[in-house]
Amino acid sequence: MRVLILALSALAVAGPALAQVGSPLITPQPWNAQNAIILQQQESTRQQLVQQQNQLMNMDAQARVQQGLSDIRAQAQSPLLPLPTMEPAGALPQMDTSQLATIPDSALADSNRKVLDAVGNPR
Repeated sequence: MRVLILALSALAVAGPALAQVGSPLITPQPWNAQNAIILQQQESTRQQLVQQQNQLMNMDAQARVQQGLSDIRAQAQSPLLPLPTMEPAGALPQMDTSQLATIPDSALADSNRKVLDAVGNPR
């Protein structure tokens, strides 16, 4: 019974060590020229993608700068307003002052006195 327990504990401890890549029980995937070519093509494709993304970002930034400059130029220009038409000066209209309302000075003074009395005469 002790031998069985020792054997099981030895396998439990040795299990992770046997799972390592260098272990003779697990054979690594064979490395060949075809795998190297595929990896090289993938890396080349990835680099091209990065370059294209950089170019797109650069073009987007340039477009934004051009739009900003265009907006600033548009704001700097003041709009051209039409000039007012100048008609030749004519004679001033005549006004009959006899028809305007007149109030005698004594009536104005009396009205002023009544208002001041109503508000408490702050003079």
